[in-house]
Amino acid sequence: MSEPSFCSNHPNVETYLRCNRCDKLICPKCAEHTDVGYRCRSCIGAHQQVYFAGFSSVHYLVAAAVSLPLSIVAGWLIPSLSWFAFFLSPLAGTGVAEIARRAIRKRRGPHTWLVVCGCIVVGWLGSALFWLIPAVAAFFEAAKGANWLHGLLLPAFWNIVYVVTAASAAYYRLRPGRRI
Repeated sequence: MSEPSFCSNHPNVETYLRCNRCDKLICPKCAEHTDVGYRCRSCIGAHQQVYFAGFSSVHYLVAAAVSLPLSIVAGWLIPSLSWFAFFLSPLAGTGVAEIARRAIRKRRGPHTWLVVCGCIVVGWLGSALFWLIPAVAAFFEAAKGANWLHGLLLPAFWNIVYVVTAASAAYYRLRPGRRI
């Protein structure tokens, strides 16, 4: 029988598992399951850095400069279309994300999704002031017998539908890879 092998990161843990890329001994705590087998964290981290090569902080500014005006327009237009917001909000989020991605020449950054989703939320907040002021006026007129359901709750509902579905669609389009 062969003598026992120990994990290179945890010297007290006996193991017979090896990284399929660098052949380093790893224990089940260190092993990361991939499509082609188990790999150590250093091999996965080195592999992920290839995707982010050539990406700088200027690309975040370009993504924000492109996605913020688009988000303001979409945040003003789509919630006012009532139930069409269910269908158009994910399209708007995906469109904003794709235009921002093309503006940075399809480069991948670890936090591009955060910048674009943040711009969608900030753009929605900027455009939400257009419905918030009449909605608050309708709320105060509710005591006078105005229809506060139509004036306050429905615009708030469609705005929430927009921001949640657009931001989640943009996240899905720009989502990062597996983080180790």
